[in-house]
Amino acid sequence: MVDKKKNVLLIEDDPKVAKELQKVLNSDADFAMECVDQKAGLKRIGKGGLDVILMDLPVKDGLDAFLKVKAEARVPVLVLSGADQEKTAVEAVKHGASDYILKSDIDDRALYQSIRNAIELKKVQENLEEVQKQLDSANAKLDALANIDNLTELLNRKGLEASLQNEFSRAQRGGWQLVAMLVDCDDFDRVNQTLGHAVGDVVLKEISTRLRETLRPTDHIARLGGDEFLVLLPDTRFAEGMLVAEKVRLAVAENPLRLASETIRVTASLGVMALPYEFCSIEEMISLARLAVRESKMLGKNRVSSGEKHKSLGADREVLTELTERLRRGDCFRAVSMPIFKLDDESIVGHEILSRGPAGAFEMPDDLFRVSVEYNLLTIVDLRCLKTCLIHTVDPKFDRKARFHVNLFPSTIIDTPIERLMTLFPDNGKTASYCVEISEQQFIGDPVYLRNHVQALKDQGVKVAIDDVGFGRSSLESLIILEPDIVKIDRKYVSGISEDQVKARNLERLVRVVNALGSELVAEGIENKDELAILVDMGVVYGQGWYWGKPA
Repeated sequence: MVDKKKNVLLIEDDPKVAKELQKVLNSDADFAMECVDQKAGLKRIGKGGLDVILMDLPVKDGLDAFLKVKAEARVPVLVLSGADQEKTAVEAVKHGASDYILKSDIDDRALYQSIRNAIELKKVQENLEEVQKQLDSANAKLDALANIDNLTELLNRKGLEASLQNEFSRAQRGGWQLVAMLVDCDDFDRVNQTLGHAVGDVVLKEISTRLRETLRPTDHIARLGGDEFLVLLPDTRFAEGMLVAEKVRLAVAENPLRLASETIRVTASLGVMALPYEFCSIEEMISLARLAVRESKMLGKNRVSSGEKHKSLGADREVLTELTERLRRGDCFRAVSMPIFKLDDESIVGHEILSRGPAGAFEMPDDLFRVSVEYNLLTIVDLRCLKTCLIHTVDPKFDRKARFHVNLFPSTIIDTPIERLMTLFPDNGKTASYCVEISEQQFIGDPVYLRNHVQALKDQGVKVAIDDVGFGRSSLESLIILEPDIVKIDRKYVSGISEDQVKARNLERLVRVVNALGSELVAEGIENKDELAILVDMGVVYGQGWYWGKPA
């Protein structure tokens, strides 16, 4: 195999010198030289395809001229200079030139060797950089393994110690408050004893997922071992921490975990404490938090406590009472929208209208509806959110030809006569195209109980979508029984398909199933261009996600 010639760019304003150097280099089979003047040098460098640059230093502003070339070049730069410019040439070497050659000392052998040395040195540097990157990556993985719990991929005790030290330092510098929250699963030993530790591990993974989804990215979550989790909440007041703990409690207990032959309901008792500004040890913090958890257990489990009865969640009851009153009045809701795109040309074909609650801890839908369930307000809150979203659809900014997607709980559809439901739609749904999305994750048992209600919606001209569809018998069963117009694939089965071939293959199978059922398919959770391209190749027609922006 013949080695490729090394492309040398000579930047030289003196035609006589350029000609001599070209004659020397072109006589060697290893090199191909191209010559330009100083004015054209930067433009040629920008085109690429070079292995080394020979640059004659201008008499005036020689160092500045070199620095401009060096800033653009991605290859070694050798400096040529006269004896009267040697000082400038030395400065150029200090600023990144591979070497300098005095014109009076140039001979064929010296020039060849200098160029070869510069190219070889560049290769060595690149190899060293690559090795360093690999070493840094390996060290980062080792550090992660040392600080991460293998089962849940949360922090372990060592990782928590490092996070606690960092957050204490930040809190002291910024005058922030730091709150700790201990989450202890109720009666978890019963799960291990009756179903086995393998099932217990599955449940712990699911609980860790719910914790991640409920808390902020800046919060630190650790598994202490067994069924205990400890959370650090930076820049958080104690009252806020109590409300966050209530959100976590509701998230853990929200939906039973459906396994192959068992349905498991897990609850948790939580203890919350504000940490002092002086540093305390992990053991001290855990011991204090366990006192709070013990109080929650004594008060009946599945609750939040601070370890002092007068500071338990009852002390924040006024906050929750005010929230529930606002939910009943219905004066605290707003709507945002997220476009739905035709993937092949990225044109907007519809909008999903999403509800938001009052600003604060319960603004996002998951948290809002959990507290609604807790206080038996789900149907009334769901209907008021629907009304808010439907009013939003008449905004002039929307193309009236687009389809509007709104969300409803299965329980709301069952509890509310379809005729009454249709009165909430502008002009009873006649002036625009609407789609009601029902989350597959909210089905309870056999979905056949929804079939007549779904058909009644279709009879009114409203399309029906099954949202959050994933894999498993329950998903296929609901699709067959309810015969939805539209199927929306849950974001967790879409996100990451460009990096995970197994996930991509599984998704492709699901796409074939949905296509066989004759439903329109919408992929949720598209986050980058690579995922978009894969979905188009799979034949998915529609999609939405943060690749195009967040709901607004």
